[in-house]
Amino acid sequence: MFRFIKKNTIEYLEATALSTHDFLCHAFCTRRGGISEGNFFSLNFSSREGDSIDNVRQNWRILAKAFNIEVEQFFVVNQVHGNSILIIDHTVRDFISHEPLQYDAIITDLPGVAIGIKTADCVPIFFVDKVKQIVGVAHAGWKGTALNIGAKVVDTFLEKFSSNVDDIIAAIGPAIGPCCYQVDELVYHAMEPHNNREHFFCPCSQEGRWFLDLPLANELQIACKGIKRTHIYSTHYCTSCNTGIFYSHRGEGKKTGRQLNFIMLK
Repeated sequence: MFRFIKKNTIEYLEATALSTHDFLCHAFCTRRGGISEGNFFSLNFSSREGDSIDNVRQNWRILAKAFNIEVEQFFVVNQVHGNSILIIDHTVRDFISHEPLQYDAIITDLPGVAIGIKTADCVPIFFVDKVKQIVGVAHAGWKGTALNIGAKVVDTFLEKFSSNVDDIIAAIGPAIGPCCYQVDELVYHAMEPHNNREHFFCPCSQEGRWFLDLPLANELQIACKGIKRTHIYSTHYCTSCNTGIFYSHRGEGKKTGRQLNFIMLK
């Protein structure tokens, strides 16, 4: 359901369920193909953790060239682990002069806008209305998941764009897996509103600690909104287990880069 592809130097994961639609361009980027060094090796898209701004800018140019997209067409937000959704329904030029916008999901029906989110363990999710040609991205850490960000994106498709629930497909990209994501009581209790949390929490040997399957929690959340499970695709790649391929906040001792996950209507 997912395959690794290389364009120029860029290595990325493609969801085959999305690649069959010729009106889409998308990529769950890996950390491979850029020029950053050290802890940020190599395709890092964030300077907030200590990488040089020049390196990050060059990585954006490398990505843009590989996908034949102008750098200015990429649109990202300042992610804050909430559940606010930005709807882009007018030209991106209107946003250029603004300070970074604080959201954790973006939806648009405009072609030529490559909406993206950055991750290094949190769950990246793409949403597509394959009939009306609407796309969305969501950044779901445990806080965003507890706040139902995935479900809220589906609600926005249905209410704002009048999507048919049967026309929506979702692709869940690489994130930290239940093998590596140990959490405490704060996280466990934050998920209490989720009726099916017993499916994505597993007790560990240490009292008051659990292993959390964050991708599955988001999959179940999306499915609860009426999206067919057969329309939800997940990579099952653990970022913490695969630090040679992906950045991982937990797997690499917190100081690491951020990979980009983007989708665009052509």
